[in-house]
Amino acid sequence: MVPIIAVIALLTVAVLAVFNSAAAAAPATPHFGPNVMITQTPAYTAGNPSIAVGSDGVAYLAFAGWAGPTTGTDVFFTKSANGRTWTPPVRVNNDATAFAQTNPSLALDSGNNISIAWVDGRSGNQDIWFSRSTNGGQSFSPNVLVNLVTTNAQTEVRIAVDPVDPMLIHAVWTDTRVAGNPDIYYANSTDGGLSFNPSSRVNNDAGAAEQGAPAIAVAANRDVHVVWRDARLVGRGTDIYAARSTNRGGSWIYPSTAWVNDDSGSVAQQEPTLAIDRAGAIYVAWTDYRSGTTAPDIYAARSTNGGVSFGANVKVNDDVGPVWQLQPSLAANGGKIVVAWADMRTGGSTNVDIYASTSLDGLTWSANVKLNDDSSAASQFQPTVGIDSTGDVFAAWFDTRGSGQDVYGTVLDVVAPVSRPGAGSTGDQGAAIVFNASASTDNLGIASYAWDFGDGSGATGSTGSHTYANAGMYTAALTVWDYSGNSAMSTMTVTVRDTKAPVPLGGGDRSVDETQSLFFDASASTDNVGVVSYAWDFGDGSSASTATANHVYAHPGVYQATLTVTDAAGNSATSSFHVTVRSSPLLGWIEILAGIVAVLTIAVILLGWMAWGRRKRNEKESGRPSAERQAQPPPPPRDSDPLDMSFPPAPPKDP
Repeated sequence: MVPIIAVIALLTVAVLAVFNSAAAAAPATPHFGPNVMITQTPAYTAGNPSIAVGSDGVAYLAFAGWAGPTTGTDVFFTKSANGRTWTPPVRVNNDATAFAQTNPSLALDSGNNISIAWVDGRSGNQDIWFSRSTNGGQSFSPNVLVNLVTTNAQTEVRIAVDPVDPMLIHAVWTDTRVAGNPDIYYANSTDGGLSFNPSSRVNNDAGAAEQGAPAIAVAANRDVHVVWRDARLVGRGTDIYAARSTNRGGSWIYPSTAWVNDDSGSVAQQEPTLAIDRAGAIYVAWTDYRSGTTAPDIYAARSTNGGVSFGANVKVNDDVGPVWQLQPSLAANGGKIVVAWADMRTGGSTNVDIYASTSLDGLTWSANVKLNDDSSAASQFQPTVGIDSTGDVFAAWFDTRGSGQDVYGTVLDVVAPVSRPGAGSTGDQGAAIVFNASASTDNLGIASYAWDFGDGSGATGSTGSHTYANAGMYTAALTVWDYSGNSAMSTMTVTVRDTKAPVPLGGGDRSVDETQSLFFDASASTDNVGVVSYAWDFGDGSSASTATANHVYAHPGVYQATLTVTDAAGNSATSSFHVTVRSSPLLGWIEILAGIVAVLTIAVILLGWMAWGRRKRNEKESGRPSAERQAQPPPPPRDSDPLDMSFPPAPPKDP
């Protein structure tokens, strides 16, 4: 399952360890997300992955995996909508033998129907077989032989589907039907893979030179393009050749310059990969040995004239050490091109890794980034990449970190999430207020949530609750991240109602003399927000509504007074206290003197009255005739009554 070149690469790790580069800094945002192991039962091992991303944004993947001694190595299919969770693998080949099925190639039509071709040993030879699924990979059609000539071996198959007619399926492979003369052959199916038409040779070299490692893609105008490794020119090493067909493989047209690579040396170019964007630009990448100090490297070229010619070659990998880069995989979509490859720049510490670079034009490439996230000495090979219409990149590769033979994957999400903390919330202070970020979205899933509640505290998680100690208006912020480090933040207003009553201070029992002014002060009263009103009830029928007040009690006694304070939310509290009003000693003496004066006044009045009465009697007596006075016997003697208040006798009436 691992190509011979990969084995060679493993053997050179110790030699290349001296060229280790410095550890990379933390990846910039966005970056490739956490790696996940795609291998699942019934596949116990996995390798040779082939990926494509559909118009639905789903990643579709085929791989070869060992399914046990009964059926040996089979071809399996799985898919993922987010690059992290993958469906249980479905077996594609329907033979019941233990012969190996390997090197699958997967392609999608415009309706995301799945076509898979692979190298199959069921006949005792290596042939190309095919199957198709029209129900999203739940099941696959009966397997069909692609190469109708089964002499010798057919390997390295690649397929593509016509963008207009989903029933038109194209296949190319390396064919050794002529012993010792590997060529590139092509065949197509016009009935959706139920059968394939007779094959024809693509390369126009009739000699015994070796051609291999083909790749195929179909342009929006339905032209079929093929590139391959070709050793026909003695003294040039191997070059990358190209051909195109405008009549479904009936004939082939070759560029004005036969090879894509523009070097003039005799070194090897190999492992070509091919992609075409919607605008018709053709991109080719390959492993290139032209640089004696850094070879092999990844080079790329593009054609903007439909494959008539290719432009200047560009080096994609950015390391400068003499380490290996190999096995490139290329994809283009939505105006973005991506290349991934196996890279030994950190050989000796992390061994062979998967690196990638992106471009918007195929001429300028971004800084290389590492895709696998392990730091072990495990090796990663056989990368495959796909890209969706928004520029998200899905990648998978063969990985030895776990059981030693697995397929791992990762995704680069270039679309930022949307933070939705919900509408404004209202609650009481001291009570839990619920926060819910589940309405937040991301095209490939949200990795983490962070809340800032606006009061100096925070939390993580999509849902939770928080208790505010103080009332008021708060701005709570929600930040969400996706698995590639993209983030978004939005806020919500939280209104915390004041439910805490104020504390009245300034009462307290006290004593005062009557008529003395007493000072009342409630300004020390407290509230979590603030006291807005004061109410004094002095207990004697009078009151005040200010924080401080003066009051005079007119009479002694014990009075029940109260202080009530109220905050802006209407919460109030009342404290009661007693005021003891004492009698004034001076006032007591004044009252006694007033009493004495009153008694004396009454006595004087009485004495005056009595004196007036006696005078009147005397006057009456002095006015009677003398004979009458003489004839009248004197009254009997009696004791004098000083309090006798009888009125004097009335004066005599006139005759």
